[in-house]
Amino acid sequence: MLDGKGLPVIFDTSHLAFMLNMSHRDLVHIAFMASVFYKYFAIKKRNGGYRRIMAPYMHLRQIQVWINKNILSKVQQPEFVTAFVKGRNTQMNARLHENRAYVLKVDLSNFFESINVRRVCAAFMWMGYESSVASCLAKLCTAKIDDYKYDMLGEQPEIQALFDELMQRHEPFLIQGAPTSPALANIVCGRLDKRMKRLSQEMGFNYSRYADDMTFSADDRAMLPKISLIRKIVKEEGFTLNEKKTELLHQGNKQMVTGLLVDGRVRVPGTYKRDIMRHIHFCQKYGGRGHFDRVMHGKAYGREWLEGRIRYVYSVEPEAAKKMWMEFEKIDWGY
Repeated sequence: MLDGKGLPVIFDTSHLAFMLNMSHRDLVHIAFMASVFYKYFAIKKRNGGYRRIMAPYMHLRQIQVWINKNILSKVQQPEFVTAFVKGRNTQMNARLHENRAYVLKVDLSNFFESINVRRVCAAFMWMGYESSVASCLAKLCTAKIDDYKYDMLGEQPEIQALFDELMQRHEPFLIQGAPTSPALANIVCGRLDKRMKRLSQEMGFNYSRYADDMTFSADDRAMLPKISLIRKIVKEEGFTLNEKKTELLHQGNKQMVTGLLVDGRVRVPGTYKRDIMRHIHFCQKYGGRGHFDRVMHGKAYGREWLEGRIRYVYSVEPEAAKKMWMEFEKIDWGY
């Protein structure tokens, strides 16, 4: 069964330890103590405030990378699931809703954290793994807040407060910073996606999901599902809606899906393109290094950052990006 799906056959936890090139004792220890193998910190958001981060230590991360590469990446996702799948991106997601009269966007709250270790174990069993192997894999891919590390954050109350809500969760859950979490979240969402897709075929709307962003579009408002129905299905599948992020966008107004405009042809917002040209202008005026030393002092990646933004525009609007490249080439970087 596993072999037919292209998944590695794992007979038991001793066999898993062998495949991971580690002792069975070490594997069991890490699986049962996974929560202590994370560091906690926060990074500043562009619009203010902080984003909490839990990142696995190297040894656990290497195990998770193996699980992701050898197991999770082999599970196929339908074309309307556009995040965390090789070759799919925000542009593909946006094109599914191009030039529609109505676009409805909803957001799932605490996407990763809503998925507990029991649901992850069930996902591995669904793939075909025996219960003890599925349980071990699930423990390696989930964690909960460690009391000691939470207390250590007390020296930074503003940062500690970011973890307060997670501290209330008594079961391990998917960690946003773990390399296995994106693919596992997609797999756990499989039944939710199937229900939404089946509903879309019955009612005639388009559906896609990019991580926690669910988008519905149609040319007739009556063809869109009611929020109450979406809320009911989402709840039955173990998630909750972030009601503050629900939006119904009409044609004639700005319709944006995963950062791209979809009213008419898919394109990059004008503000994004103007910001690139503004940086190019000042780079030409003051030199590339001189400009970025002022706006990103102490950071040495200004050229790569600007080049990456132009490449993003090129992936969506090649002609607009060609003009940017012409001006970009005129910049003196002082090398």
